[in-house]
Amino acid sequence: MHGHILQLCVIQAVASFIHLEPKNATVLRGSEVGFNCSTDESWDVMTWLLGGRTILTISVEHGPLGRDESVSTANHSMSSLSVWELVLMNASFSPTVQELICELLPTKLGRSSSALFVQEKGNVRILESNQSVQEGMFVIFHCQASGWYPDPSVSWVVNGTTVDRRDYNTSSLQDPSSLFNSTSVLQMKAETSTTVECWACVSAARAHQSSSVKLTVESSSENKVSSLWTVNLSSRRRSVADENRGKVNLGYHTEDVTSSGHHDLRNRADGTINIISPPRVPDIIIFRSHNQKEEDFSNLYYKGGKTIRRVTTV
Repeated sequence: MHGHILQLCVIQAVASFIHLEPKNATVLRGSEVGFNCSTDESWDVMTWLLGGRTILTISVEHGPLGRDESVSTANHSMSSLSVWELVLMNASFSPTVQELICELLPTKLGRSSSALFVQEKGNVRILESNQSVQEGMFVIFHCQASGWYPDPSVSWVVNGTTVDRRDYNTSSLQDPSSLFNSTSVLQMKAETSTTVECWACVSAARAHQSSSVKLTVESSSENKVSSLWTVNLSSRRRSVADENRGKVNLGYHTEDVTSSGHHDLRNRADGTINIISPPRVPDIIIFRSHNQKEEDFSNLYYKGGKTIRRVTTV
């Protein structure tokens, strides 16, 4: 038991002389990423392995040997410390974490490791085009983020303001190549013309990918009709008032109406807005000759109590 504990202490002591930094690295596919392996141990050969495959061998006497074209090296060693840098020129995508190892020979326990996580940045687009809708309508937008790893973070931005996550739904599926395809649905009420954006990103990306469309909001037809009706009604009222404004009727005269027919007409007229003048008896024009006597017409002049206009021709 004591021997086992002593062995563990020796392993930790030996391992402490070899450092591989950084211990964790997350980058996008195709990016450059560098690691430094340093030790104060004496060694003959330094071997670098990625995912179990040797990608670089360095001889303490001859330097790099048989290196992979996708990597580059730099020697930063000092008199008491050996420091070699490995740069992956074009990080390859893998759906799993890749282990990078720096191993020193002939030291049996001379190795150190780091975790490399390579992500994939896909594309994003809003399926709908620019839209023009009536004010107050509900509009639905669909955003599709394709070819990402890991599952991307999808968000919506309306008029420069991030939409609350509770106001949209996002679902994702992983295809056979391990990449994620996400769909997000946003429903919003059209209140003002604005720009609608969909953003997608993964942790290794310095900036998000985005897609945007224009939303133009117009006044509703009901509001237009209501406005036109109000204007037209107001105009109509002014027009009617102008037409019915009091005017002097030069042909009107105060005349007693005693017949029942005229009395009925006046009663009916009293219930209306406009005053209806009673019908007048047409003027009777009588022509007489010099031989006729005036008394022959006396009965005709005053028969029925009518007003008669008399015209005499000579």
